[in-house]
Amino acid sequence: MRKSVIAAFALVLIVGLWIGSGLFSEREETPTSASASAVPSASVQPPSVQVQTLQASSVAQVLHLMGVTAPMRQVDVPAQTKGTVATLQVKTGALVEEGQLLARIDMGDRTARLREAQALLEQRQTEYQAATQLSKKNLQSATELTRSQALLDSAKASLESIRLDIRRTQVKAPFAGVVEQRFVQLGDYLDIGHKVFRLLDLSKLKVKGQVAEREVSRLKPGMPAELSFVGGQRLPGEITFISRASDSATRTFMVEVTADNPGLAVSAGMTARISLNLGDRRGHRLSPAVLTLDDEGRVGVKVIDDNATVQFMPVELIADSPEGMWLGGLPDSVELITVGHEFVSAGQRVTVSRGVQ
Repeated sequence: MRKSVIAAFALVLIVGLWIGSGLFSEREETPTSASASAVPSASVQPPSVQVQTLQASSVAQVLHLMGVTAPMRQVDVPAQTKGTVATLQVKTGALVEEGQLLARIDMGDRTARLREAQALLEQRQTEYQAATQLSKKNLQSATELTRSQALLDSAKASLESIRLDIRRTQVKAPFAGVVEQRFVQLGDYLDIGHKVFRLLDLSKLKVKGQVAEREVSRLKPGMPAELSFVGGQRLPGEITFISRASDSATRTFMVEVTADNPGLAVSAGMTARISLNLGDRRGHRLSPAVLTLDDEGRVGVKVIDDNATVQFMPVELIADSPEGMWLGGLPDSVELITVGHEFVSAGQRVTVSRGVQ
């Protein structure tokens, strides 16, 4: 019995010593492991980026709008009297001068009405002269003289009316322009107001564009503009109108540019790009590849400061060219990260290598 107790006690002592030796062993190994893991972290280097020093320069800030050309004037020349189309003097597409005859309306009975009005006027003049003589001799009352005067005036008005109606049988161009469309044929009967020809004045062109509210305050009537077209034509012009009220749907303002059209080289209805020079501004010409977004969704670039720490700077577009974009919002001199900006964040230290100037 005594031997069994001694054996059990010895077994418990051995197990306790074994467990204790394991804990000590683990504690001794832990600092070694920590020391081993600390070695690599001490050797980690900041990420490497390529940087280029850029200097700002002056660049013209140009605002581009799109529009469609329209003639300076357009009118549907109407008939001003009734009658049948007797002659058509011009063809569609013809260039006409102001006052040039476009068509004739048949005279009808107007010649007879003219002779009748002339004869009546002669009669009324004779009657008035006789009434005047009698009135001087007190042989006719003042009332009769007044009546004779009224009849004479009525005859004069009738003659002038028929003469005006005869002049209106000639349909003439109200201004110099191009005959764009003909609405009648020979023999058609026209009423007053019936359209005969459509006439366009293309000596000048108007182009309307829409400008955002943040830019409209920078525009003024008389400001120079340039119109450019798909075919390569360019026309200088100027702003002739700026809307005072915005479009309720787009919140933009209508701007109208007028330009001379020598030789009528540009037709109405053509797409035109309006270029408005808003003045020079300091900016940097950069490749779109260096642009990035910050956490707030702003467009900008990443630069480094004097401590080789990455900084994010928002930018704005000044102008666009085939060689690159001109961006504003940066200091005159800036250390721009050109390679590796995708892999670094604002506030991070970096290793710098210089790019080609």
